[in-house]
Amino acid sequence: MTVKEAPNIVQDEKDRKKKWLAEVLNVEFFNLEEPGVALKFVFGSARKPETFTLIHGGKYNLRREITQHVESRQTPIWGYKPNGEGQMEKTLKGYKSRFQCRQLFA
Repeated sequence: MTVKEAPNIVQDEKDRKKKWLAEVLNVEFFNLEEPGVALKFVFGSARKPETFTLIHGGKYNLRREITQHVESRQTPIWGYKPNGEGQMEKTLKGYKSRFQCRQLFA
């Protein structure tokens, strides 16, 4: 492989990822935090904003990048543990998913 071919490989990888994120999926949306409450959000750039309203249990055709954005919204779970001085210290225990998009294959 020559030095000139390396940027092409990187560009091919970027194009492949962009194409993968643009793929449209048939998904069922679940609001795990507040079932029955619709989720309304704006996604996209400032020049091309898209507004989405997703209802719990609804079936939608969404791009993969949108489903990844929705599923990445999480709530932190905090806990307390004793530190070396006998005081209780607040620590991050993990994250709780707020929304889920299940892909449908039929």
